[in-house]
Amino acid sequence: MHMMELFGRKKWIFPALLVLAFWLDNVSAQNRINRQRGNILKNLTGTHEYDNHIVTSQLDASSGIRMFYRGFREVYNRLLGPTGGRIQGPFLQPHVMPNVPFPCDTRGYRSSRVPTSVHQLRPGDIDVISAVGDSLTSATAANSVALWELLIENRGLAWCIGGQGTWRTHLTLPNILKEFNPKLFGYSLFDSYNVHHTAQFNVAENIATTTDMPYNAAKLVERMKLDPRVQWEKQWKLLTFMIGGNDFCSDVCYQTNATEWINEVQEKYLIKTLLYLRHNMPRTIVNLVPTPLISLSFSMDKAQQLPFSCYLSRPIECSCLFGPKYSHRRNLYRKLERNFAKIMERVSYLPDLHSDNFTVVYQPFFKEASVFYQRDGKPDMSVMSIDCVHLSQKGHAVSANGLWNNMLEPTGAKTVGFRRLFEDFKCPSSQNPYIKTYFNS
Repeated sequence: MHMMELFGRKKWIFPALLVLAFWLDNVSAQNRINRQRGNILKNLTGTHEYDNHIVTSQLDASSGIRMFYRGFREVYNRLLGPTGGRIQGPFLQPHVMPNVPFPCDTRGYRSSRVPTSVHQLRPGDIDVISAVGDSLTSATAANSVALWELLIENRGLAWCIGGQGTWRTHLTLPNILKEFNPKLFGYSLFDSYNVHHTAQFNVAENIATTTDMPYNAAKLVERMKLDPRVQWEKQWKLLTFMIGGNDFCSDVCYQTNATEWINEVQEKYLIKTLLYLRHNMPRTIVNLVPTPLISLSFSMDKAQQLPFSCYLSRPIECSCLFGPKYSHRRNLYRKLERNFAKIMERVSYLPDLHSDNFTVVYQPFFKEASVFYQRDGKPDMSVMSIDCVHLSQKGHAVSANGLWNNMLEPTGAKTVGFRRLFEDFKCPSSQNPYIKTYFNS
């Protein structure tokens, strides 16, 4: 409504914008723009270079376009309605019958006293759960059955932060942890965008890249501080941080000389984000997770036949790998993505990121993720959404299983790749009751 009034009734806005654009261009002619300032006209007609040498998209610096995009998503979401409640389809995990018990004994895995060290956390000690990242963390299109549903974000189903249903219907990390601590909160409740209340402490955003993560983290901290349920200095928090897919899927091929500097810039922003969290989020354990997007894309290339929808969506959503103009460099982008996974692991060991109050653990289960994870050697495309880019609800469940296992596996012995759902489901024990960190492995 507001955007229609702006562009429909106030016809003087366009001449005014031209004058403003001319003035801004002269004011900032000597300065490169950043994500906070920019010339709206030039960002509609060309590109600029950021302070950090990243070239903007044509729309990136325009607040008007951002407002329009947000309004469009709201209308889109209301017109199509929720999809997260679907109960039939091959993209769903098989439901676990009520007579089947939870795989782990949950008794005794919440400490009688609140631990004072992050290295002595039992699964039930986590009170608050949160996430930053991109569309794989927002569970975009997880329950979609048609391409026109691709902008629906099924956050309640997200592998690391969704809390819809229970582990029997939707295996997610929160639904596992709720078995140890029913008072856990912060998980996404249902379909939502990150500005909706039901998103809770899931601030992941579609198309986000590593350079967006300092902003993403700051928004999370701001949101948590405004929530009266959060006892900032007392409650233990779990944050899952997964990023990198868009860097190589839809960004690297559009940036000037990006193959020469992208890993360096990624490392810079990764460290900046983690240090910000270290100084602003007390009593926190961070799961640092590499993206599975590139591995899954390459594994699907080995399948003899893919759904027709894949051929329609992948060149658009992942144009650097599948667009005809850039796909000849896809092996280089794969190499750079693998190098970023190594950077993630190396950064996670930085001494400044570890104390009794805060720690980071690299969880590699997404490495070598493949649709060929079944013993019969056939691709299981049911773990992928309709677009063959995002994960289906079943894919999110398989991912949650992998993350949970990594959290209980010691450094140097963490499993990688997908497994059949519940085929291997780790449990804490009296000998190993704690969530594994680098200092208790």
